[in-house]
Amino acid sequence: MDPVEFFQKYKWRVIGVVFAIIFTILVFTINFWRTLLLFVIVGIAYFIGTLMDEGGRGRVKEFFCSLFGPRGS
Repeated sequence: MDPVEFFQKYKWRVIGVVFAIIFTILVFTINFWRTLLLFVIVGIAYFIGTLMDEGGRGRVKEFFCSLFGPRGS
């Protein structure tokens, strides 16, 4: 079985193991809370990047206006 076929068959297992290895290395080197903060910041950046891909700056502005805009009574 070649590596491409192996990855296609076990894609999520490979991704999970790589994620676990990276997470463990980060926990042992920079501490659990810093690692957690790093993942939160990366997740937020990914989410904002996704909004930018979908609709540019207008989509990001629309999201934050809906999040922090005036509440209806």
